[in-house]
Amino acid sequence: MKINDVMFNCDLNDVLTKLRSQVDYFEKIKPSGNDIMVQCPYHSNGKERKPSAGIRKEDGQFHCFACGEVHTLPEVISYCFGKDDGGIYGWGWLIKNYVLIETEERNDINLDMGRNKDSRFVNSSGVINSNSCNTDSKYISQEELDRYRYIHPYMYERKLTDEIIELFDIGYDDETETITFPVRDMTGNTLFVARRKIKYKSFFYPAGVEKPLYGLYELYKNPLYMPSEVIVCESMFDALTCWVYGKKAVAFNGLGSELQFKQLREMPCRKLILATDNDEAGMRARQRIRKEVKNKIITEYILPDNRKDINELTKDEFDNLKEVF
Repeated sequence: MKINDVMFNCDLNDVLTKLRSQVDYFEKIKPSGNDIMVQCPYHSNGKERKPSAGIRKEDGQFHCFACGEVHTLPEVISYCFGKDDGGIYGWGWLIKNYVLIETEERNDINLDMGRNKDSRFVNSSGVINSNSCNTDSKYISQEELDRYRYIHPYMYERKLTDEIIELFDIGYDDETETITFPVRDMTGNTLFVARRKIKYKSFFYPAGVEKPLYGLYELYKNPLYMPSEVIVCESMFDALTCWVYGKKAVAFNGLGSELQFKQLREMPCRKLILATDNDEAGMRARQRIRKEVKNKIITEYILPDNRKDINELTKDEFDNLKEVF
């Protein structure tokens, strides 16, 4: 099932069956074509004799044919738990139980609740963390970042070192079980905090943010030591692996945007080495960089066939990568 471009590892019947075990609703669940018919929780205390509401199997859209209530599935779940929050708790409940993202770099989750509510990061418990995105204030405060300045063993599993963890101010938020990555501008101000789930291969970004190149501040931190060449990666972990292995790198956190291409053109280095993922989408990203960035010498790393990305490489494999123009 897919809701707002988020894929869940379940079908609607799974959700309703689990929900029924936790709330006093949905005693009767009956498949009907593209919908599942249920007793409407919005009238008759959810105890009507015959189910009058349909929930679409494809995306969880709810519509009661008796009272006319129309809602998203997260909104219905929130209501069933007694929450009047526009679906925030429902999103958290779904993510906690069923979220499934197959690849970490290309499926950024944007949990925008809509209905004139602020766009904010929602953690796995459905709690709004209003300080984790760049909405009410221009930059994330040091006090907020202090909340995440902890070490988690997963950091070392992904090849990070204490030096790199400190340089990039990488942290861990135990409330949401996420690794935190402050994304900074070139002067060191934190624009927003990106997060990576420990249990799922997914990155989270605050809704509506424009992602700059990750690693620009660290690259510009000491202009006297600006390298002549910079590696361009897809994910933050790939770029950080390059830094661990002794090479400077930046990351798209995706497949590239107009802002990021502009920043590549403006970087005071002579050469870019493309190291996007070893798949069709990664190859298309390389082609687009070549098209958008004409003022640099551009080469590419050829990754071994059995390696998806830079983070999977050993130090010896990295040192022996071949470059092609």
